[in-house]
Amino acid sequence: MMAASARRIRSQASPASHPERQQETRRAAARPELHVVKSEQADSSSSQDRLRSFIEWTRSHTVPVIQVGIALAFLGATAVGSLTLRTQMAENSFDSQQTEQQIEKLQQDIQTDQTKLDSLQASLPQKAQDMGMVPQQDSVTIDLNGYQPSDGSK
Repeated sequence: MMAASARRIRSQASPASHPERQQETRRAAARPELHVVKSEQADSSSSQDRLRSFIEWTRSHTVPVIQVGIALAFLGATAVGSLTLRTQMAENSFDSQQTEQQIEKLQQDIQTDQTKLDSLQASLPQKAQDMGMVPQQDSVTIDLNGYQPSDGSK
């Protein structure tokens, strides 16, 4: 019986006197104000109307336009920097690939020239014999430490 009377007392109490209801009314008062948004048909509003609505939106919100502008400038600079970096990386990759191709070509040229030199060195004794030259039997050394030029050669 006591629970039933307590329920009646609570239900008869005014909403302002109940603490939970006071918090609800405070929350409702702290909610942002709602605005009616008109549906726009394609090309029904001009660019001036859109600009005016954007200006009204910026004035009605707590975020200053300067902060939005700075954020957009930062995002734009980041995008431009990223594109510049990617472009530079692609150019460097292309240059590196061309340099590697040139190195490979030069290495092939070196191999070709080395092969020619080896074949010429191998054929040199035979060519010398064909010309009538004879291989040297003893080695000869000349000592020029005490050499004095003669006066008669002038």
